[in-house]
Amino acid sequence: MAEIQEKDSGKGGKVRSKKNSGKPDMTPMVDLGFLLITFFMFTTTFSKPNMMKLNMPEKNDEEPEDQETSEIKLSNTISIVMGKDDRIFYYQQAVSDVTAADLIETDYSENGIRAEIMKKKLAALDSSKFTVILKPTKEATFKNTVDILDEMEITGNKLYAIVDLQKQEEDAYNEKMKTPKGGN
Repeated sequence: MAEIQEKDSGKGGKVRSKKNSGKPDMTPMVDLGFLLITFFMFTTTFSKPNMMKLNMPEKNDEEPEDQETSEIKLSNTISIVMGKDDRIFYYQQAVSDVTAADLIETDYSENGIRAEIMKKKLAALDSSKFTVILKPTKEATFKNTVDILDEMEITGNKLYAIVDLQKQEEDAYNEKMKTPKGGN
């Protein structure tokens, strides 16, 4: 702020102004700070993280013989095996009969596994009970599991299960992995 300088009447000659220590006025700086904060708050997009809803069944302490079970027919199921290097296979038969030749390779595209799921669902005896059995291997990535869960949402499948590979399936998978990608 400016100060009024008074003349010294005792001296003749030039009037010198007093030199004060440099104390800038901080009011404009505070205003600028609040303007910048307001600007960044209005220009920042606040987005919610996208999460996939995965409902898991509650643990049932009853004995297995007391629990209600329903039989799932093979024509109402498809089993999907997810392997390493983004390879994915499917089959539609009993686990005990699975061989490497039964595993049909496809990909994660719209014309790949999605089309196969839709074909099998349309061909099912009861499409309301169509169940997809997802079987990630030890070499499958988390991305593969998320991709296949996305396919379940896209195809509208509400009945699906994530289970471990059984010995017969694992042997068939290991045999199938010896063939190059794309070679059935």
